[in-house]
Amino acid sequence: TLFRSTTLFLPILASMAQAIGIHPLYIMLPCTLSASLAFMLPVATPPNAIVFGYGQLKVVDMAKAGFLLNILGVLTITLAINTCAYAMFNLGTFPTWANVTRGP
Repeated sequence: TLFRSTTLFLPILASMAQAIGIHPLYIMLPCTLSASLAFMLPVATPPNAIVFGYGQLKVVDMAKAGFLLNILGVLTITLAINTCAYAMFNLGTFPTWANVTRGP
């Protein structure tokens, strides 16, 4: 599911970033990292399915713990993108490589 969701969203986000004039990585990095935050359901990842397969957990138990992990993940990604990644990738400027000029 990680591959499918990122291959679906990243081209859309790249086009949107170009249209509004912000650095494409500023939108694409959080999307890519957030796609791996599948903690809530048994079918989300193979380890979740293995743990759920033992029969000791209910879906509700996994959803409760997964919800908290998802919230922590979103907060961590937001903090990382707006601090470290902002300086590391120079996200405050629109890069020349993302400027696509289309002919008539």
